[in-house]
Amino acid sequence: MINYSIIFHYWFLFSFSFGGFTGLILANCIIDTILHDPYFVIGHSHHVLSLGAVYTISSSIYNYFIMLSSYYYYNDFIGRLHFFISFISSNVIFFSMHSQGILGFPRRIFDYGISYFKFN
Repeated sequence: MINYSIIFHYWFLFSFSFGGFTGLILANCIIDTILHDPYFVIGHSHHVLSLGAVYTISSSIYNYFIMLSSYYYYNDFIGRLHFFISFISSNVIFFSMHSQGILGFPRRIFDYGISYFKFN
């Protein structure tokens, strides 16, 4: 029996560490002037804040459900499906924001140039 609460805790630590590493990249003054307006900042903030909240809420649900309901029910298939869907979808979304930002995809623009249509 897998404890999915611990798996979500570990993935939160990895995601938060990756977001913190991208924050160190943004702390460099020269690189920050280049990466401040593109989507790299959006990917960084979503990795730190959004995934931190989502994974801690998910691990809390798995952890406290047993304590509050005193009903021990884990379906391994549903737990694995929940973890892998959230793992794959969050990485596809937020890693692509980092790569778009490195390639110069701007944020806060109403109409993008023709060269940026393939990114979205």
